[in-house]
Amino acid sequence: MLSLNFPFTLGQFTIAFSLLLILIQLAILRRNFKAEHVLQIPISILFGWFIDLTMGMLFFVRPHGYISSLIYLLTGCLILGFGVYTEVLANVAMLPGESFVRAVSSTWKTEFGTTKVAFDVSLTVIAAVLSLVFAGRLDGVREGTIIAALLVGFIARLIGRKLSFLEEKLFSSSRFSPPRAC
Repeated sequence: MLSLNFPFTLGQFTIAFSLLLILIQLAILRRNFKAEHVLQIPISILFGWFIDLTMGMLFFVRPHGYISSLIYLLTGCLILGFGVYTEVLANVAMLPGESFVRAVSSTWKTEFGTTKVAFDVSLTVIAAVLSLVFAGRLDGVREGTIIAALLVGFIARLIGRKLSFLEEKLFSSSRFSPPRAC
């Protein structure tokens, strides 16, 4: 939403917001904030850069009609939900959004998937309010944004439950065991 009203790209705003989330994680985790969390900084910069790159490369993708837009949206939610699940399962340096959710869920003992949905819905509400403030109308926030906010965490949690056997097979022989995904 902000990239529609200011001269910065979506990738640049993503980088700035990611850095803010890293600072909030530092405040939440305090002594539990580890050196590996700092890896989120270069990951965020690369991620923001790739957002701008792929948006430029995929400029021609313009679904025609509501149904095709919905199909693209649901496909994206499935891919993103699976990506979030594997990111949490691998227990490696994460994108700040998921790492923030992990920090909240581990600090306050909440389920990752439920916390992810709450976080995404909160960001959607904030985006809607900012849109109304800066544009005077809802700009960039519609039903697809709400659907994605509700679905991605749910899909990650569902995949985690359906593929829970993978965690044991992948990590049981390892001396390092990741936290329960989603």
